[in-house]
Amino acid sequence: MTNGTDPEAASAVWPPIHRLTHGGRSGELFVIFLINLALSILTLGIYRFWGRTRIRRYVWSQTSLLGEPLEYTGRGVELFLGFLFALVLIYGPIIGLYFGLGAELPGPGEEPLPEGVEAFGTFILILLAATPIFMLFYYVALFAAYRYRIGRTSWLGIRGGMEGSAWSFGGLGLFLGFLNAITLAWTKPWADSMVFQYRLSRVWFGNGSFDSRLDAGGLYGRFTLAWIGTAVATIGAAVAFRSVIESDLVRNPTAASSWQLDAIVVAIYLFPIIVYQLLICAYKAALVRNIAKTLTYGSVRFRADVAFKDVFGLRIPNLLLMAFTLGFAYPYVVMRTMRFIARHVEIHGDIRTAAIGQTDVATPSYGEGLMEFFGIASI
Repeated sequence: MTNGTDPEAASAVWPPIHRLTHGGRSGELFVIFLINLALSILTLGIYRFWGRTRIRRYVWSQTSLLGEPLEYTGRGVELFLGFLFALVLIYGPIIGLYFGLGAELPGPGEEPLPEGVEAFGTFILILLAATPIFMLFYYVALFAAYRYRIGRTSWLGIRGGMEGSAWSFGGLGLFLGFLNAITLAWTKPWADSMVFQYRLSRVWFGNGSFDSRLDAGGLYGRFTLAWIGTAVATIGAAVAFRSVIESDLVRNPTAASSWQLDAIVVAIYLFPIIVYQLLICAYKAALVRNIAKTLTYGSVRFRADVAFKDVFGLRIPNLLLMAFTLGFAYPYVVMRTMRFIARHVEIHGDIRTAAIGQTDVATPSYGEGLMEFFGIASI
């Protein structure tokens, strides 16, 4: 699957530069978004799969390389079938667990009998055991979604494809998530590199494959800054919260001070989150640069001219727009993101000659239904 070319050696001489272009308009996408929203409400949410397909077709068609637009060939019915499959996969065990334990659980107002206590304890243990299972499903969903979208994307009539097992990727994600937990996230740069390398090295376009040699080099300095800064902010927030608890606002509450107390508590809670979101931008910029620098496609190389200010200017406004408009700024956020990619990603080499035949990688027959349950199926 690899092409045997050393990306570091190849990057010494950069071939001609190409960039994606994006001509989409926020207003046009907003109209599609509103129509999708109205039809989804009228159909009790069922139309959203066809609505998402309309959005993808618009976004793909407005994105071009060498003057030729991308094409999205997915269908709403495939997304719907994927959702039904995920519905059985996720809720089947939960429903079985509910009815299996329901007869033994104490009812409302009843004294908990020993058998009921035992059943309730078993129920809690099963819920705790389900946490890694849901983590596994999350990564399975992520891989399946990328595989579907890549398999349903074509350019000049040549489509993409993605090899590999979603379950193997899920196992990798579960292991790395556990490792991040026991190391207090100090393995995150290495884990992120492993995840992206696994995924990108299994992507095909035409009869050529991508190769990623991503590692954590250059990431730990920026991640350390974000980790320490967030830790200091968290400790400071804990100290501030304790001071508030011991203050007169709590000991002698009044109607006038009630809203002040609520505002202070919310501010204390949000402070470490805000600090993290600010500091992590430098790490994410370095990660994007590394991903592009170590990614190859035959003789084609990639480069991402992304700095802290660029990621900050994309990420923070997008988060604020989605939060303060209750999601109605989604079309504008999508357009900002696509323009960001078109502006900062460079393609060096001739993709026309690199992809001379159609891929043999199988196309998924249904969409990324599991994504619905994890809130990561936005586009």
